[in-house]
Amino acid sequence: MDAKEELLREILRPGEEFSPMPFWFFNDAFDEEKVKSQLEDYVEKGVNGFVLHPRIGVPEEMPYLSEEYFRAVRFIVATAAKLGMKVALYDEGMYPSGSAHGKVAEADPEYAAKGIILLDAEAAKAKLAAEKGAQTVAELPCGRQLVYGFTGGTIRGIHFGEDDGEPGAPKAADILNPLAVEEFIRLTHDRYYEELKEYFGTTVVAFFTDEPSALGRGAGHYRPWTQGLEKEIEAAGGKVWELEGLFVKTGAAVAGREDIEKPQDNETVRIYHRLIKAKLREIFYARLSGWCEGHGIGLMGHPAESDDIEEELYFQIPGQDLIMRRVAPETGGLREFDSVQAKLAADIARHLGRRRNANECFGVCYRNRIPWYMTAGDMKWYIDWLGIRGVNLYVPHAFYYSVAGRRKDERPPDVGPNNIWWRHYKLFSDYMKRLSFLMTDSVNGAEIAVLCDNNHVPYEEIACLYESQTEFNYLPAALLEQAQVKEGRLCIGGYAYKGVLNLLGQEYQDRFGERLGRLLWTVPEGEELDVAGFVEKAFAEGGFTGRQKVRFDAPCRDLRMARLNKMGTDMVLLCNEGSKPVGTGVGAPGIKNLLAVDLWKGRAYRLEGSGEYFWISLQPSETVLVMDAGAWETAGFGVFAGEYPDWTDRFVLVGKKNNEAVYELEYNWKGAEEALSQKGVGFLVRGQEMVECFCNGKFVDVSFWGEHRFDLTGFLREGKNVIRLAVTGNAANVYGNADIDYGLERPAT
Repeated sequence: MDAKEELLREILRPGEEFSPMPFWFFNDAFDEEKVKSQLEDYVEKGVNGFVLHPRIGVPEEMPYLSEEYFRAVRFIVATAAKLGMKVALYDEGMYPSGSAHGKVAEADPEYAAKGIILLDAEAAKAKLAAEKGAQTVAELPCGRQLVYGFTGGTIRGIHFGEDDGEPGAPKAADILNPLAVEEFIRLTHDRYYEELKEYFGTTVVAFFTDEPSALGRGAGHYRPWTQGLEKEIEAAGGKVWELEGLFVKTGAAVAGREDIEKPQDNETVRIYHRLIKAKLREIFYARLSGWCEGHGIGLMGHPAESDDIEEELYFQIPGQDLIMRRVAPETGGLREFDSVQAKLAADIARHLGRRRNANECFGVCYRNRIPWYMTAGDMKWYIDWLGIRGVNLYVPHAFYYSVAGRRKDERPPDVGPNNIWWRHYKLFSDYMKRLSFLMTDSVNGAEIAVLCDNNHVPYEEIACLYESQTEFNYLPAALLEQAQVKEGRLCIGGYAYKGVLNLLGQEYQDRFGERLGRLLWTVPEGEELDVAGFVEKAFAEGGFTGRQKVRFDAPCRDLRMARLNKMGTDMVLLCNEGSKPVGTGVGAPGIKNLLAVDLWKGRAYRLEGSGEYFWISLQPSETVLVMDAGAWETAGFGVFAGEYPDWTDRFVLVGKKNNEAVYELEYNWKGAEEALSQKGVGFLVRGQEMVECFCNGKFVDVSFWGEHRFDLTGFLREGKNVIRLAVTGNAANVYGNADIDYGLERPAT
């Protein structure tokens, strides 16, 4: 078997290593049979790992980190080990991380979250008198004071009554205090290791930390602080009185994120943010990273913001979270602030030599503010959006251990066992495995890097690069020290860039211009430029001839592309990210013996084309991998069927109840049509939302989005055939009585 054949076989039958690892909301009473049954079901559906996430709904009789709690955890991990599953332990109960469900503050009240707040003189006096340890950091010219003290911040707990704003919400810890962080590690990480050490490095592969917060939730107008920071600010050239700017809001920081406001900008505020983030990395992230590395596992999870960079450098598995539909199919996801996150984490992993990068995805991604209203088509779009950008470890949010009572309303939807698509979930898990396999131990075709810095990552400006299929990788300024200039290229992490695109301004030209020389392509400030055109001009002026660039006959703004090389084989991954079909001719240098791989169905077929040129036609949410099949025989593979006739109006509705509509069609298969069977007999229907097709009582296929297409080849018999379609409505109809319409469009009466 040559390398290309081996590669194709691994793509079609990806290994368990590349399994999605969903958040498993452990949110109810522990029951051994229920745990065993669920985990066995996961494996049957192609899910070979999970993040063990204690979640609200755990009974009070099983306190966090108690012996009762660890009896459940030990059984869960032991069961996973028997099933060959991998487990990532979650480091909190529930989130954000760092407080051990309030036990850090219980160990020492001084470890509770602290920060500074701007108060008038009377309010400052009252706080200083009422709160032991409160201190005035500075008196401002306006007469107000910066006062350091407890924020009152909390975290979301795991028992009912411990949610935001509820009396039992656990106290957040001061994760800018090294002693508090050491207590957190002692209570959680050390205890988990004591209980599960025989599984570390085998079944237990990571600890997941979740958007650590120095203030806790509900901390109001407090800002992060640690004692003595005022001296460091002054030593860096700042003026403490200018920290008033931290409390003067100037509106939304970025388009589409009303939840983020930025402070009044001044030099001291910039110094403050730089120092606070450095403290958090040094005191919290570095300690967790070192602990995980020292215990043979990885630190995974994600920091608080999508454009956090330097925090990611401490993760053995860099990651982010795609939540709350901040990036959405209906907008295309290119020009939102959060659009940087997937590619940013993937590119950091590439440059650091980390094999995997993760994304906690689908969380609260429901439509129209209707909980549970998320479709399988939405999920497929998000999977593609992440995969084409390089994500290779999916962490679906979430699979629920229980949806009993209020549990079903806690950050829905369940995107796994309690949704309508679960019986067909292996299609999704295998698809995520194939994309993850492709994006692991491969290199993409990026010839340029886009310079970025902590919380300063271009996104709107580079949307045109995606739309023109110009590949790039984000390169953090913090990693430039690891890069080397060799033979006119900037080399780092297996990549040799012909240019580094600087959209951050003259400051970065001054910082790196001398070292990078002509490799630093700085876009002139104050000019509205076509960045894609600027890049092409820079290539030409740099004398880069013979570029191995994939070219397209027609502009396709919604087409996304990743050029890949794995196991010595050149490939092109193409994805339609838009809402309309895409069709174009493609010229792909180096790919001659054309083979297309349908990653969703797990099948390959010969692609019509000549040499390095072929035609593609992709429906919305369709993806195709085109690879060089080499010299080995491809005749055994099928030929893509192409167009399907629309049979929507031929089906008759025979029943509609319990969130399912059933349609039937009698179809006569005649011998005169036998020749057609050589190319296949198929049809399409239009409708919402999950459509299962049966022919003469036998299951044919299932479709979840777009034009639902079915191939009847091999199922038809001579004469009369009964074709039945079962259309299932959205889960929001089941869990929320949402009354979302479902069924075929324009059904016959």
